[in-house]
Amino acid sequence: AVVSTQSGHYGRGVGTMVANPVAQFEQMREEAHYCMEGLSRLNPEKLEFYIDYIKFQVEHGFYDGDANLNILKLYQFSPDLITRSSIDIVHLILVKALMQLPKGDYVFCRAQLSQEMIDDNLTKKIDDVATLLETCQFPEFWNVVTDEKIFSEMAGYQEAARNFICHVVQLTYKNVEKDFLIQLLGPLSGEQMFYDILQKNNWELNGDSVFVGHKEEMVESKEIVEKMPIEVVTPLLSVR
Repeated sequence: AVVSTQSGHYGRGVGTMVANPVAQFEQMREEAHYCMEGLSRLNPEKLEFYIDYIKFQVEHGFYDGDANLNILKLYQFSPDLITRSSIDIVHLILVKALMQLPKGDYVFCRAQLSQEMIDDNLTKKIDDVATLLETCQFPEFWNVVTDEKIFSEMAGYQEAARNFICHVVQLTYKNVEKDFLIQLLGPLSGEQMFYDILQKNNWELNGDSVFVGHKEEMVESKEIVEKMPIEVVTPLLSVR
């Protein structure tokens, strides 16, 4: 049930507060996937519902890649559906897809865009942000997204970015300096948030260094030498 509604930057659907967002999301997802069955997948009459659905995902931090991709498919195969506000919806879809890194959702979504959509200034900015993430230029990434409204208004975006950064850090390092790690993680609300990230990833702070490898890597390997009597070895060597 809707409790209250206020207009958002991207129009109807954003700024809506619901009593049970999880239940609402499940209901909308079920309807979306029912609509995408068979030939009805590209039914233009359902576009308005899909648009409300992506706005709901943006506000409440949910994600349905198939439904979002379907919007781009509708724009692709029915260009007459494209209006002035369509590019705003495209931007929302791209940013939500980018939040799924290291999965390839962003690449799939971008491949559906028309040249006019690709040439849009904000689309280019999102592309630049994607490049910064994919090339691990994390401090520069945080500098850029801080001033972009579409990122700051996206529920869960910072957490998604940090999850990807932590993924890359764990693949790249075994130990990393604390100050450098904090720089990679971007703006934190306080020191406790840093410790929460360490705990979430099972990382261990040792002075000014953070161990980010797997726990089993901390165990020193020992060389085990077993001595077998010659009476046991001889029959084995003689087997052909």
